[in-house]
Amino acid sequence: MHCSSMVSHLVTMSTDTQSETSRKREKSTSNSRTGENSFQPVAASLSLFDLLDQEATHSFAGLTPTDDAVYPKAVSPETGCLDPNPRSLKDILTILPQASSGELWATNEFVDVDGAVDPEALRSVEGLDVDALETATGQSLSEIATAASSDPLVRVRDHQDIVDKRRKALCALGYDVKFRWQIASDRYSIINPQEAYLPIVGALQQRGETSAFGWASYRDWGGLLKMFVVCPGLKHTITASEDPERDEDTEGVTTVTGANESDLVVYSGFETGYDFRGTQTLWAKPILYFPETGTVVPDTGKRYTRRHYGWATDATHERANDRVPINEWWRAIYDDIADRLVEVDLAIRRTRAIAFDFDELPFDAVTCYRYWGIANTYAEAAADRATTLAFPSSRPTVYNLQLSLLIALLDGYSGSWASDTHQEYLEVAGELLRKPAMMIQLAQKEHDRQVSEADERVLADDQQTLSDALGDIIDVPGIEVDTEAELSDAGAQRLYDNVQRRLNELD
Repeated sequence: MHCSSMVSHLVTMSTDTQSETSRKREKSTSNSRTGENSFQPVAASLSLFDLLDQEATHSFAGLTPTDDAVYPKAVSPETGCLDPNPRSLKDILTILPQASSGELWATNEFVDVDGAVDPEALRSVEGLDVDALETATGQSLSEIATAASSDPLVRVRDHQDIVDKRRKALCALGYDVKFRWQIASDRYSIINPQEAYLPIVGALQQRGETSAFGWASYRDWGGLLKMFVVCPGLKHTITASEDPERDEDTEGVTTVTGANESDLVVYSGFETGYDFRGTQTLWAKPILYFPETGTVVPDTGKRYTRRHYGWATDATHERANDRVPINEWWRAIYDDIADRLVEVDLAIRRTRAIAFDFDELPFDAVTCYRYWGIANTYAEAAADRATTLAFPSSRPTVYNLQLSLLIALLDGYSGSWASDTHQEYLEVAGELLRKPAMMIQLAQKEHDRQVSEADERVLADDQQTLSDALGDIIDVPGIEVDTEAELSDAGAQRLYDNVQRRLNELD
């Protein structure tokens, strides 16, 4: 079958279905005016939002329905992101939406519904050399058009429509709802949540993590998802004696949890997400979870990605194409996170050994958060908490600043937890924990960029390149660094050996 080569716009077959539904609805309305019986579409009495959640957050505890649906005792009962009656991870995954691949069609406006090509319409196309075409073929344009066998609808074979069948079905019932997530190339392979995440259940079962808990947040009807999985088996306890911010002899350092000298418990886990709306990867990365406050800090460990190509659940096919089968992929992520536990102590010790002195700095805590890209609402809430708990109030530690930001987001974030903005705010907290020196310089560099007078700048001319070395901030005005709290090489090795022994006990 031949068709015109003119560029035309893309449509889906379901568009025709929607048009036909509209005509039927109009006919029904017309019948009602004439006194005939008419069908009232369900959309007239039931809202779309009564049937589907545009965005939602679902909590889970345990991997399968047979596991105990309880959170560890260390988890605060007031944690906002956790439901008091959670379902299992497997149950949560089964309710997440699935994308489907639909056919794409193009309308060719130069072809009538009966297949006849309009030669006059072709002559009006700017840039089409009709004379050269007629000379080359030895036929007139009318003769070429008459001989052509064309169709007003042309199948597009190098792309596919990624749609939500639930909304597509509701569209057929008369709901005015968009059901497309994206138009993808023919190489795009859908990796649905069930395919991507059900292997997590088996991977964690093999590691004895049947008490894993967390939550999944999505928006755009499930087109964008972020899920947090916390593994209680990857637990580390920082005792009061190991924690410089809980040491009564440490002067000028804030105590972020008041006068409580109890141990600080930290869990590890991972965050993962997908996006049906145009990106090409499924991803996962390590996180730290503090059960006392319910806050999550994205780790700066390896970010695992998996492109939407191949057959994710077919191990033989994936190995044949030099890809790790997805169940092995999750086991490798878990093992990598377990290995990174040895770095938790050092990261927390460093951030508790560095304090901002806002009496000496030319900006306050609220402005500092804004320099890091935090919206004013959350900057004010975080700054209020950080300065209230600091002693003196003008000298919060970096750890206090990052934890206060996380709690401000946990208590007051008004957007979707699956949004990119929320993720960016979490990443700021993660960078504060892992790269405190760099984040200090980032705030100071942003201050210097915004001031007009040279004497208002805080960074030296030779310090304009961001660095994560603590030595680069020791002499910076307004920054207090307790160098004695830094671990010596021998101390770091003893700490590593101690943590490694604890990890070995978990095996």
